[in-house]
Amino acid sequence: MRLIQYILFFLLCIYYYSCTASDYEKTSDITFEELREKVNANSEKLYSLDADGEISIDSPELSNTGSITVSIIKPDSIYTKIEGPFGIDIADLLISRNDFIYYNANDNKVISGSSTPRNLKIIMKVNVSFDEIINAFSGKFTFKNDKYDEVKITMDNNNYIVFIKSGKETRKYVIDNQNFYVRKIGTYDNEGNTLIEINYENFYFKDDIYFPKKISIIRPKEKQYIWLTYFNEEFNNNKMTYKLKIPKNAKRIKW
Repeated sequence: MRLIQYILFFLLCIYYYSCTASDYEKTSDITFEELREKVNANSEKLYSLDADGEISIDSPELSNTGSITVSIIKPDSIYTKIEGPFGIDIADLLISRNDFIYYNANDNKVISGSSTPRNLKIIMKVNVSFDEIINAFSGKFTFKNDKYDEVKITMDNNNYIVFIKSGKETRKYVIDNQNFYVRKIGTYDNEGNTLIEINYENFYFKDDIYFPKKISIIRPKEKQYIWLTYFNEEFNNNKMTYKLKIPKNAKRIKW
C-alpha cells in the first residue's frame, strides 16, 4: 500500500511543475508560447503505451524495489501492476475517466468507485487528477495553462533553459532544442537550495516518438529518492493489453 502511495506522489510531483506564463525575458530564439506548443505537440504523439520496468524508492519511511507493468490508452484509461520480489503481487490499479478499481494483494481487498478528485486523493494519498496520472506514467511532460509572473529563456548547448519565478520558488526546465522533449525539471528556493529535481534520461527514438527509459525524482531535504526504469515499451497499439485479476475471495468495498 505504502509503495503505490509513494509512486503516485512521484507522479504528482511531475505534474505539479506544468505551467505557462504571461511576462517573460527571452534571450533565445523562441518565445515561451512557441516552446510550450512544441513541447505539448511532441507529447501528444504518444497516445497509448504498454511497458514494464522497475521502480525503486529510498526514503526514511520506506526502502523498496518492485517491478511495474503499465498499460495506457489516452485519454481514457490506465492499468498498472506492482510486484515485489519473486513476482509477489503487491497492488493492481485500473483507472478510467469515470471510475477506478484498486486491488491490495497484501490485504486481499478491492476498492472501487468513481474517479472523482476526492476518491483519487484518498486512495493515492496525494491530490492528483486522472489526466496527471495518465500523462505521468506515459513519460511525457505537458505544459498546462496556469499563469506566472516572470519567465526567462536561455540556451545551453543543445537545450533551452526555462526559468520561471513564482513567489519564493524558481522552477527550471531543461528542454531539448531540436526535438522539444523535457530532460529535467527543478525547483529551488531563493537561496538556490534544491527543493525537488526530476530527471528524464536515456531517451531513444522510435515510431516518431522520443521516449525516456529512466525517470527519477529527488527531494534532498526529505531524503526521498525514486527511480523508474522502463525495460520494454510498445507505442500506440491502441488497446489495453493487461487485465485486472481479482481473487473471488477478496473483500470488496464500494465507494
